[in-house]
Amino acid sequence: MQKQITTWSPQQNSIFQWFERTEGDYPNLIVRARAGTGKTTTIIEGINRAPERNILLAAFNKRIADELKTRITNPRARASTLHAVGLACVRKQLGRVMVEDTRDRDKVSRADKLAMQACPRDTPQTIVRLVSKLHTKGREIVPHARVQEDLMDIAVNFECEPDEEFLGTEWDTEFVVEHALKAMELASKVQPGDEIDFADMIFLPVRNRWMQKIYDLVVVDEAQDMTTAQLELGQGVCSGRICVVGDDRQAIYAFRGADSGSLDRLKRELGAAELGLTVTRRCAKVIVTRAQVLVEDFEAHEENGEGEMLNILMGDLIPCAAPGDYIVSRLNAPLVGVALGLLRQNKRARIAGRDIGSGLIRLVRKLAKGKAGSSMVVFMERIKTWEEKERERLLAAGKEAKASEVSDQAAMLIELSEDVDTVQQVIDRIEGLFTDDGLGQAGVITCSSVHKAKGMEARRVFVLWDTMRKHSQEELNIQYVAITRAIESLVMVKGL
Repeated sequence: MQKQITTWSPQQNSIFQWFERTEGDYPNLIVRARAGTGKTTTIIEGINRAPERNILLAAFNKRIADELKTRITNPRARASTLHAVGLACVRKQLGRVMVEDTRDRDKVSRADKLAMQACPRDTPQTIVRLVSKLHTKGREIVPHARVQEDLMDIAVNFECEPDEEFLGTEWDTEFVVEHALKAMELASKVQPGDEIDFADMIFLPVRNRWMQKIYDLVVVDEAQDMTTAQLELGQGVCSGRICVVGDDRQAIYAFRGADSGSLDRLKRELGAAELGLTVTRRCAKVIVTRAQVLVEDFEAHEENGEGEMLNILMGDLIPCAAPGDYIVSRLNAPLVGVALGLLRQNKRARIAGRDIGSGLIRLVRKLAKGKAGSSMVVFMERIKTWEEKERERLLAAGKEAKASEVSDQAAMLIELSEDVDTVQQVIDRIEGLFTDDGLGQAGVITCSSVHKAKGMEARRVFVLWDTMRKHSQEELNIQYVAITRAIESLVMVKGL
């Protein structure tokens, strides 16, 4: 755990001074806060000192917002998600609206209804579902989308392209994109008394310009993880000062619309001053030294321990790993073999990511049709055929990163299919391994992708270093996030 702060640092005091002042050459502020530097504690203390009458702390998700509510003592401030803020804007504009109850699985969703309205009646249900998924992602990420180019990358990144059975038909990717745009336009025409869904909470106030400047001070936390639509909403409800907090070097969610350059862009747009939080109280000094190769301004607090950094071979990982450890990887596929190996040695292990497991189960059911549903030999051949065709299609379209994800999924399924007799056993194995239950519990070894490990920490972290890549800034950011999950011991695991 991060050490308890007993005295404020010069960096923190500079940030507090900004919060306490309402006048100056730079009314807005960017705080570039590195990993484990006391960001949350600092901004809460700043908010508690701020003089504004109506203050919003915009949190990344509801869990974080609920935690922040318990720590804010300023009665003029509130913590909320931007989705909740957006819903308030919608209700201010339309009066009472109903929010879709996603627990009712028998009910046709708003997204599906919009897709069915947008598509011709003879459209295959498989294509309608793709339109439903794409226009929902569009509403969440690019609410101003008007032309096909605005949605094409999202269609690829979120697997909204038709399967090979639709090649040469009118129901191609362009059809899906065109009708997703129509569904977005239909969604924007919501009327009083209509039912809206989660995506609408950001989409409607941004697309329809229903944002109202009701907050004198807005503080946006974890800005590097926010989509441009969320950041636009945060700016749109602010009538006074705005403080944007984040770590551009922890920006690893470009695939879902988070803008890795958002801090720099907002600094220019807002004419903001910049202050830093660069001294970590989480990571031991030797770990910080390693991270400085990637982020030069990252520093260790003088009271941090020395810690240790070790190198081991992949064959030594399973004997070394112990309850409470984290094992992190750039790819998910290597984690499957590691987790299964740990279980065979009677060591409790889980792979973080219930959504990853759900996606694999959907893929299993998609591939296990016909003879592949009753023969594991045919099923594994089907996996390899699917991988070859998907990679060929994606590489031809210049989507190398997506092609790599397909290979990762195929490798996971092949590993999961070893030593089992039926497809149902593959599904059972996925359900048993991929879970978010027990994260952080002392009796469990947690295997996690770097993306799923973000925001987590452990005293000892094993990093499958040969899964890392170096060809882009985002990939270097992923390395930085992986390294800074470790508190005392960082173990680089070489070989696969």
